[in-house]
Amino acid sequence: MLKKLILAITAFFALALGPAHAEMPQTDVDLVKQMEGADSSKILQALSIYYDLHVSELTVQNMNEQRTGAMFAMMRARGSGANAGKLANLEKKSQLVAAKRKAQIKANRDLRIKLEEVSGIEFLDNLVMAPDAPMAQPSVPAGAPDDLVAAQSQAWKEFEVSHAAWQEERLILLDAQQRYDETRDVPIGDHLRAMTRAEIAYAKAIGACRLIAAKIAVATGQPLAEALGSL
Repeated sequence: MLKKLILAITAFFALALGPAHAEMPQTDVDLVKQMEGADSSKILQALSIYYDLHVSELTVQNMNEQRTGAMFAMMRARGSGANAGKLANLEKKSQLVAAKRKAQIKANRDLRIKLEEVSGIEFLDNLVMAPDAPMAQPSVPAGAPDDLVAAQSQAWKEFEVSHAAWQEERLILLDAQQRYDETRDVPIGDHLRAMTRAEIAYAKAIGACRLIAAKIAVATGQPLAEALGSL
């Protein structure tokens, strides 16, 4: 009896607090479902920002990696007795990295605020699950606008290029990690940063493919969550 009462109270407050206090969606399908009833243009806008937020988080990660690399470069230079000119150059690079990182963190925060305004859902934590990559080029339903069909074709080409580059970079990193474990004489940080850059390009391409599929679904009257879930 007590358990049922607690569940009832929880449900009441969930409804009273409204969608802004709902659980943060970790997939685009969940986002669409939580925005059920909203205007389709608003949902598409939220999806676009949602995909951009994933890319932004990877970009912030890359800036964190660059900051770490700059810090270790400075430590190595000081340990090796580098001259003042080299140290000054490294310090300048470090400050540049810090400024870029600060800008990316602000951009990430701004995206979260914008997404909350559009969706009515709070995005306070980092997104964990990246959008699924399409398994195959999405089929085009009858009646799809020509411009979206052309955009989908172009997005798929860019997806294939970024996917191949991501796979290649992943193999390079795996090889570098093995050699690093054996000899330690491998610039593993450079490989990690290169991997993140490949992930950024890959995430952009995935988001573009999924957003166009969403637009086609809306334009042809297909269930949006179902269309995204089938990719």
